[in-house]
Amino acid sequence: MSNQQRIFYACQAVAIAPQGTTTITASHIVRGVQSVGMSSTFTLDQVFELGQIEIYENIEEVADIEVTLEKVIDGERLIFDLATNGACKTDLVAASKVRSDVHVAIYDDGQSQATGTPRNVCYNSGMYVSSVSYNYSTDGSATESVTLVGNDRFWNGVDAGVISATPTAIYGSVATAFGSDSPVSGVVRRADVDIVNSVIPFEAAQQRDSDDATTGSSDGMRIQSIAISADFGQENIQELGRFGPYTRYATFPLEVSCDIEVIARQGDLVSVSGNAENLSDRNILIQDSAGTVLNLGSKNKLASVSYTGGDTGGGNATVSYSYSNFNSLTVNGGS
Repeated sequence: MSNQQRIFYACQAVAIAPQGTTTITASHIVRGVQSVGMSSTFTLDQVFELGQIEIYENIEEVADIEVTLEKVIDGERLIFDLATNGACKTDLVAASKVRSDVHVAIYDDGQSQATGTPRNVCYNSGMYVSSVSYNYSTDGSATESVTLVGNDRFWNGVDAGVISATPTAIYGSVATAFGSDSPVSGVVRRADVDIVNSVIPFEAAQQRDSDDATTGSSDGMRIQSIAISADFGQENIQELGRFGPYTRYATFPLEVSCDIEVIARQGDLVSVSGNAENLSDRNILIQDSAGTVLNLGSKNKLASVSYTGGDTGGGNATVSYSYSNFNSLTVNGGS
């Protein structure tokens, strides 16, 4: 085994398993990962006293850890699905309570794929989903981004009496099939977004061709991007007699947003009256050829509309429609 000189994409692998899983297998490996980031925040509370300038005590509070993952949408299991053990298919309340273990394994940088026994393993225990987002655009691949938060992180041979075995023992030597890995359905690009069978809200659909408006088709809307996101918050609940939190909770009501940008061909076509209500509830459902179905329910309302561009710089005018609902998002998709 050579000396480790650096870490790059070919020598990293990420696994997500239900909390307390004692053996990581190939089924826990997240496929199509584009990036992983980890951070630890140590909260310190200073106490001073009359009579001296020097600090009296610098008290350590509960540390917070965070893992942020991004993957391409490719027919493999989504991060949100793995992190909630499938609860994301039910509703946000169920998904907010599920905890998972996130493993980041670092392999020898002299190998062309992550295989065998890793050099180092980072084990993030009892993680909650903090935020999730999905992005489709005409430029690049469709992506899913998920942030998970928790309070316990251990490297290699450390378990601190919190986990049943050390990270290296739990992760072990996983048969990952890297080296010949390929997406189940192909990576989703702009042509793979199933606009025809998606449910696009009325305001954004107005940019479609006149013949589509006559036939009721959902095609030809000139949509440039769709972005869906939700932020769970996940706050600690403390109790007397215990250092760490006994649980985290999502801060409901929880806003779910959907931003749709289209090429402007007729203006934004949204009239506003100060003397009466302007909005109606809209259905939003987005799906793609990889089997992903993002259902935002039937109570989405237009929160803002923005008409920009088309200036002397030569760019095209675009309209951005921003919708929001509360507590309604189900996510299906992946193998």
